[in-house]
Amino acid sequence: MFSKFRNGRSHRLMWLCASLATPGFVGTAYAQQTLSIVTSFPKDLTAVYKKAFEAKNPGATVEILSRGTSAAIAYAREAPAGNKPDVFWASAPDAFEVLSSEKLLQKFDGANKNVPARIGSYPINDPQGYYYGQALAGYGIMWNTRYMKANKLPEPREWADLVKPVYFGHVAISSPSRSGTTHLTVETILQGEGWSKGWNQILAIGGNCAAITERSFGVPDGVNNGQYGLGIVIDFFGLSAKASGFPVEFVYPSVTAIVPANIGLIANARNAELG
Repeated sequence: MFSKFRNGRSHRLMWLCASLATPGFVGTAYAQQTLSIVTSFPKDLTAVYKKAFEAKNPGATVEILSRGTSAAIAYAREAPAGNKPDVFWASAPDAFEVLSSEKLLQKFDGANKNVPARIGSYPINDPQGYYYGQALAGYGIMWNTRYMKANKLPEPREWADLVKPVYFGHVAISSPSRSGTTHLTVETILQGEGWSKGWNQILAIGGNCAAITERSFGVPDGVNNGQYGLGIVIDFFGLSAKASGFPVEFVYPSVTAIVPANIGLIANARNAELG
């Protein structure tokens, strides 16, 4: 689960979900049916999948229900049977363990044979077939280069750098209690640095924060527009912002976690066939 990186090297792998990635996939005509997806991913990502799926399935409409990880789990749990969303899609693997343990997911055959079984010792897909790896994600630090230059801030390389007084009031993080990816980042620091040293780092980083946002994408949005100088993010946010032309950089600390972002079918959903 843990992996070491050299700075500046991108190790992100993105796979399309099974319905779009399977070679020879042929779409089906649906008479005004709606596929409902509850997800923590931002609109600029989900819009690409929505457009592709609707193009391959005439008559089908994709409804994206944007929720933070905790709220998405609660929604899948509390929605009445027969009226639940069809697909759960998120980057936090622990969310799928919760859903699976509560029997809120439906088994299906969605494995892509071209994808390896494991990343390190961590399985890409659920061995029981309740959810499947859709991407690999790592965690790190992004920063706005113009902001850093204007404030004469050094570029960080490690989690420990963010405890330095020079970064006071310049850092942003999303709430670990609301963001599955930030929760995993905190666990990464604790496991990588040890319990006492890890908590000292986390608390000191918190003391340097200008904001603790409600949603994960509040951090990259703020860094992109120069509201914050630095942000603790999942790699997708930093790398996609840079690729989109924002004045940002991203780095993996030397100790980070690489885990699957997953996708699964919700049991007792509205439209299981289309899901």
